Amino acid sequence: MKNKLSLSIIITSILFISCNFQHSQPVIETKEPVEYPVGYIAQSLSTDLYDTTELYPLNEEFLESFIKKHTQYEGSQPVLVVDFPKEWGVVLVERLSEGRELYQIQSQNREWVFLVITSGFGTQRILDLIPVAANLANQSNDILESEIWKTVREVDGFFTITKKYEWNRSLENVTQVEYESNPKDYFYSQTSIEKYFINDFYRFELIKTDDTPDYSAVIFYYNDEKPEDCEETIPLLQAFCEDNSILFTEVNSNFRHVELYDYKLNLVANLDITPFMDLQEGIIFMKEGENTKTVPFGSFDRMKIEMKRFYKIVGI
Repeated sequence: MKNKLSLSIIITSILFISCNFQHSQPVIETKEPVEYPVGYIAQSLSTDLYDTTELYPLNEEFLESFIKKHTQYEGSQPVLVVDFPKEWGVVLVERLSEGRELYQIQSQNREWVFLVITSGFGTQRILDLIPVAANLANQSNDILESEIWKTVREVDGFFTITKKYEWNRSLENVTQVEYESNPKDYFYSQTSIEKYFINDFYRFELIKTDDTPDYSAVIFYYNDEKPEDCEETIPLLQAFCEDNSILFTEVNSNFRHVELYDYKLNLVANLDITPFMDLQEGIIFMKEGENTKTVPFGSFDRMKIEMKRFYKIVGI
């Protein structure tokens, strides 16, 4: 009887300890998959640093893969050297054919927007990506650098990305003569335009855009009134261009449809120069294989030096 009682007490103690041990274990919560909003990504993509819209979280595997691959695209990299953000979220998901998906993701600091193609069918495996918008800036002493990227999604499915970089030095305590003697010491701008489409393999394919000229051209533009010394400078500038087989035109309106003619008066191109108009008045340099450059209007000697540098003209 005594042995049976002792055995009963031991069994009861084991069960009690076992129950307490089970209750002391932490409960592991299983996270449900995030349901992202599904729709059509906008035709115009840009950044808003003051946007406070909540972003949908990305899983760690997707985020790690994205950070590793974020520079693996065909187009040009940023001119400005900045730290790439680590915190991102989803704005929207668009369904593509064959189950693929197009993610619009944005950095939490609102400086970047990317489009990412995934394999779809409930997975987030990245097939390809491109940055479509950026808003970057860096200030050091009296110099301010900025870089703005914007994208237009054309009706034919192309993604046209305009990438604009500016370098500005403060004009405080600078005389007009000092500025005009070398405006590049105070302002510099470059703009490039890239065009992509999603190919049959669900990759972003970079194509040559019609906005990249296969000729050399100088475009003088201004708003409202012509700048001072324009009547003396422009004929000299145009003659210099003609001597070096560089097309020249002057415009003060209809900047989205600038007609460019050769010296036999044949229409060469119809250009939209608005992405390159960083100033109220200036000179735009275009050349195949080079980023389009905008410089402030100045004296003929100043413009001549700028053109010789850009077009690599020796002698003269």
